[in-house]
Amino acid sequence: MPEAEPRVITASEAEQPLPFRRARRNPAKRWTMIAAAAALLMIGATGALYWFGLPGWAQGLGIPGMADEPDLVIELPPNQDHRELPDGTIYFAASGVIINPTDREQRVPPILAELRDAQGTIVYSWTIKPPVRMLPPNEKVNFSEAKLDIPRRATQLTVSWALPKG
Repeated sequence: MPEAEPRVITASEAEQPLPFRRARRNPAKRWTMIAAAAALLMIGATGALYWFGLPGWAQGLGIPGMADEPDLVIELPPNQDHRELPDGTIYFAASGVIINPTDREQRVPPILAELRDAQGTIVYSWTIKPPVRMLPPNEKVNFSEAKLDIPRRATQLTVSWALPKG
């Protein structure tokens, strides 16, 4: 069998384009594009949740978020413990009762306590941790929390639910 002679490429053949070849794939570039698309999707979903709030089914699962005002009632006794201690420190104890008048269990949010002066201006505020997470139907629970070194001009207590602003 005769040996094949080496093939010599002429100048006109060298100028011809190479046969079609699939471009090399760059996996790092592909994963970067996937990560960027996922980040945009997550930012969009976060913005939608912030703007529209959680759907009802998510709040039903107990996922915290921008919730509506609960159907709970806060009752305050007429006289709160407000006095000056012997060392000159102002002592204030906020106490009351949380009542669930409904026939279903309710989630208890934190309580926003605000101390106001004689003109109704808020001079001090703090958040009271709820005494229980869930309050059964037609039940009540007491809450109480004391603070020291409050402003001297604080005369009245108001309470509300410390819910996220929506």
